[in-house]
Amino acid sequence: SIIEIMCSYLVMYYSNFLKFELYIKYIIRLFAFKHIWVYTYIMEIDEICNCSLLRKSALDLTAIYNKALSNSGINITQFALLKKISFLKETNISALNTLLHQDRSTLGRNIRVIKNLQLIKSSAGKDKRVLKIEVTDLGKEKLENAYLDWQKINKKISIFLGDEKQNQLIEITKDISNIDDTKIFS
Repeated sequence: SIIEIMCSYLVMYYSNFLKFELYIKYIIRLFAFKHIWVYTYIMEIDEICNCSLLRKSALDLTAIYNKALSNSGINITQFALLKKISFLKETNISALNTLLHQDRSTLGRNIRVIKNLQLIKSSAGKDKRVLKIEVTDLGKEKLENAYLDWQKINKKISIFLGDEKQNQLIEITKDISNIDDTKIFS
């Protein structure tokens, strides 16, 4: 309804105008079919969600790396996967999963993408249930080209952050990885 649109606009306008310093606790919605006013509670704008902060930062950083790698024809996800496969020389999904700490289905999807780009090849291992994965010559070439761009952007980001923040970032990510969820939920 027009009231909902106006309320949404006001919330967006004042939130941006006051740079999220304004506490918005309630929005008004009008149900047109009954013409009843309902007050709905929403989060305060300044509440911190650690997960959202990290996801937003990860998206921002991914975009920066992807832009830096754009000339190489691969993105940062593909670069990281190729780099690990190249480092291991010959590997399988289980070993990559252990090294990258990714969901197996996500990892499998990413492997299919770089396989379709002919950057890796796969074949049956000694155990026919295990898929042997290795980087192709084209994959090595792409990786070498992308590595130079990756080094440049990685160095620029490290310089931008400075040693102190770089070390804090490392510590924060270690701390998050070591969170014992049994203690949090007890």
